[in-house]
Amino acid sequence: MSYRTMLVHVDLSRHASERIRLAAQLARAHDAHLIGTAAIGVSREVFPHGYQSTPGSLEASYFDPLRDNATRGLEQFGRIAGEAEVSHEARLVCDLASDALARLARFSDLVIVSQDDLAEALAETIGRIPEYVAFTSARPVLVLPCAPVAGDLARHILVAWNGSKESSSAMQAAIPLLQRATRVSVVSFRSPNDTDLQEVHYQADLAAFLARHQVRAEILAFDRHIDGGHALLTMAEQEAYDLIVMGCYGHSQFRELFLGGVTRTVLQDAKIPILMAR
Repeated sequence: MSYRTMLVHVDLSRHASERIRLAAQLARAHDAHLIGTAAIGVSREVFPHGYQSTPGSLEASYFDPLRDNATRGLEQFGRIAGEAEVSHEARLVCDLASDALARLARFSDLVIVSQDDLAEALAETIGRIPEYVAFTSARPVLVLPCAPVAGDLARHILVAWNGSKESSSAMQAAIPLLQRATRVSVVSFRSPNDTDLQEVHYQADLAAFLARHQVRAEILAFDRHIDGGHALLTMAEQEAYDLIVMGCYGHSQFRELFLGGVTRTVLQDAKIPILMAR
């Protein structure tokens, strides 16, 4: 298993250059093709055949600046990806950013976006993009924090595990990263009702599965009634992990998603990258 195609969100937000730089760094490490996608920010239902404006029209006065901003974002993407010497291409899409990324994600192995920043000046960047792409494209999403990412990406990885389909999907999606990591820990915060997680053979099967993928991991299980989201973030900070892998839990695939408590907490409060899948 490997990442052959990566997709990164491109815009003019204050986090864009760092996001593109880290995406290019990751693409180079995995010898992957990197696609930078910038959206005009108008639903494709408005322009189903793409945006074409009449010079001097009221329509052009409103939509041309949006297209120009997206084009400028792609120029920045081209410079950064070119300096990183990675295979890359730029895509200008007439759509909302969330929908454009979700559609193109279906033809990618990994999508790279930023954590929603409520202080961001560009309103179109606030769209709950990470979870929307994960739910609607069924592809793993690497969510970069608003805080600066220090040091190497994904060298010390913390995998959240509860035995669910979502946590299994996230772990599977992260294997190319786990294989390159110097430290991998799989952690579960289990209640007395989690009989599977208390079985020694269950933990051995989990470790053996990873070992067959050349991933050596420590399995940690804690008997606690605890807020899993905050526990993950606290553990990641105290033990100096630089990536959390977790399942994305929710109850809707519509535009406004209803997330599980752990997913919401981690996405809102994380200061390190999160790889999530469902």
